[in-house]
Amino acid sequence: MSFPADAPSSDEPLIAAVRRGDVDAYEQLYRKHEEPARRTAQLCAGDHADQQDLVAEAFVRVLVAILGGGGPRDNLRPYLLVAIRNLASSRWHQERRVDRYGADADGAVGTETASCDQIVVGRWRARVVWEAFRELPPRWRVVLWHMEVNGANPSDLATELGLSPNGVSALAVRAREGLRKAYLQAQVPDTTEPCCRATRARMGVWLRDGLEPRKADMLRGHLADCVPCRAVAAELVEANRELRSPTGPRRQA
Repeated sequence: MSFPADAPSSDEPLIAAVRRGDVDAYEQLYRKHEEPARRTAQLCAGDHADQQDLVAEAFVRVLVAILGGGGPRDNLRPYLLVAIRNLASSRWHQERRVDRYGADADGAVGTETASCDQIVVGRWRARVVWEAFRELPPRWRVVLWHMEVNGANPSDLATELGLSPNGVSALAVRAREGLRKAYLQAQVPDTTEPCCRATRARMGVWLRDGLEPRKADMLRGHLADCVPCRAVAAELVEANRELRSPTGPRRQA
């Protein structure tokens, strides 16, 4: 969904579109407010990774609020910036509780530390999933949004997508698998080594058995000779184990 360049500065049309399940509308809101959100996060957290977490989780919270019938109506930015500050405050108080009660007299880590770790991991995963979702083709995003977020069934989407209900179901299967691949790929670190770039760019697809045999053989050959890429692949194998495989056993590095 797109809006004309002379559209009002109010976010009301975009927010209303999000409530109706328009994926592209929230993408536009994200682009519009990402930079102010990052500036606010910089005031709330010194670490760059923490700043990214705050921005990602704030956008997720606002999205959940909108889809639930609440949240902002005509201006997303104030709501978003308050969410960032509240998240930063909650994190600061959580970290203080861990500092005070997270270890016993012998230095053993207590349950507060475990709880804090779970919070951090949850925030990180939410950010990675959102980044992966944004990389998917528009039709995949639409079908995932409607079926996974709004609870629609294939018959509900058949007319909108110009497909039969069975065609919608098949599209949803491809979209879910595409999201799994994108989720894995989003966790692959960049490299400055030219010889490693092609391998890194294909790791997510390879781990989900999506590469043609010749390219898969080339990737395995590179991993056999490259320690850094082999280490990345080993980490990604662990992430892949958390994903349900629709086609059989998962790839081992």
